[in-house]
Amino acid sequence: MAWIGSGSDVPLCQVPRGLGGEVASLLHRMQPMLHHERRGSTRTSIPYLFELSPQPDEVPELLHQTMVVVGKDVSERGIAFFHQKPIPYRRGVLSIDLPDEGVVQLEVDLLWCRFTSLGWYESGGRLMGVSSGSYPTSQAG
Repeated sequence: MAWIGSGSDVPLCQVPRGLGGEVASLLHRMQPMLHHERRGSTRTSIPYLFELSPQPDEVPELLHQTMVVVGKDVSERGIAFFHQKPIPYRRGVLSIDLPDEGVVQLEVDLLWCRFTSLGWYESGGRLMGVSSGSYPTSQAG
């Protein structure tokens, strides 16, 4: 065991020696083994919360169905995310409030969805545009 702390006489907690190496090994094993990447653009992890709502011009009666989704990855052309409920529309707006920029909205054409073994859905689609402040936001529910 090793002690970690803030440098004072009283350590914060005790952790097993070699824990950092074990965690690094676990993270390496969790990375997907891709032999051939079929996508043409690089994906970047985006582990942030977004609000997803339908595009107002397509299904305005569904605006109350805004939901919170968890970003998975994004590229120049597309985005993937996790969510807890089925999405009843095909075109949506993902909104995120960035500290230095305000609300940024990504228009997305949802192309695929799969149910995960942990009871969540994973969806993704093509990015159609980026805007700020042009769509009404509502409380997710």
